[in-house]
Amino acid sequence: MIHGRSLIHIVASLIILHFSGATKKGTEKQTTSETQKAVQCGTWTKHADGGIFTSPNYPSKYPPDRECVYIIEAAPRQCIELYFDEKYSIEPSWECKFDHIEVRDGPFGFSPIIGRFCGQQNPPVIKSSGRFLWIKFFADGELESMGFSARYNFTPDPDFKDLGVLKPLPACEFEMGGPEGIVESIQILKEGKASASEAVDCKWYIRAPPRSKIYLRFLDYEMQNSNECKRNFVAVYDGSSSVEDLKAKFCSTVANDVMLRTGLGVIRMWADEGSRSSRFQMLFTSFQEPPCEGNTFFCHSNMCINNTLVCNGLQNCVYPWDENHCKDQTAS
Repeated sequence: MIHGRSLIHIVASLIILHFSGATKKGTEKQTTSETQKAVQCGTWTKHADGGIFTSPNYPSKYPPDRECVYIIEAAPRQCIELYFDEKYSIEPSWECKFDHIEVRDGPFGFSPIIGRFCGQQNPPVIKSSGRFLWIKFFADGELESMGFSARYNFTPDPDFKDLGVLKPLPACEFEMGGPEGIVESIQILKEGKASASEAVDCKWYIRAPPRSKIYLRFLDYEMQNSNECKRNFVAVYDGSSSVEDLKAKFCSTVANDVMLRTGLGVIRMWADEGSRSSRFQMLFTSFQEPPCEGNTFFCHSNMCINNTLVCNGLQNCVYPWDENHCKDQTAS
């Protein structure tokens, strides 16, 4: 059992999704009007020693037409244990096609599935392999039951038993913006955010000008412990730093360019104390979609960039249109 003092950062966040209501007729589902949405449900939970969440109205019957997704995030080097109370009842069905609880090992609805549960028997104890569990509760339009109560707590990740408890992480955030800029891990040391021996969880917030989006291109990238995402990674978020806005995550030997759909990009670097030689350098470019207007240059890749970026020695377009004819211009 891990006490709150040893937990560096615990977040249990709730994402509420809207779906059209559904009813059953025999064994078939009949979809209602697309304008009918499931009612929002759930609570925000944030407790250093774990927490409890329940189906709506528990221990009374849950209402119809609900879909709630809970994401539990543990601190680095922690895993999650999930327990369901014995006072448990969810409408039974073949393969739990109707009302059910679905649990996945990770932060997403496409993470590896642990199980889908319904009926009168509460699920067994569930243990995550890493820092996240994704839990969905779904209720259709009829045949409601008592529902569930679930308790979660945090345990040491066995992959790190030789490294011990992680020390408190230093605050590490950066703000950047403009037509272009360089995001690089060396900023952590240069700006005194952390020493070379400390584990870091740093975020760079990139804000593009109004009506602009962001293109990210890696100039340098190397993870000291390649393919060990628990120890080091670079992640890109599109619109916020919330897990549901995760666009890409890199921890192997290759990092690809990323095109964001919003004007707010968040770059996150995690490296434990044994991975501080991990590094990256990234060029961000703000752009607008065509038609190109005013003081802009057309990249021939659905991008209009600021004219000041043409022939600046850096490739700001997806393809090097902005640097192709610079020698000709200099010669003339």
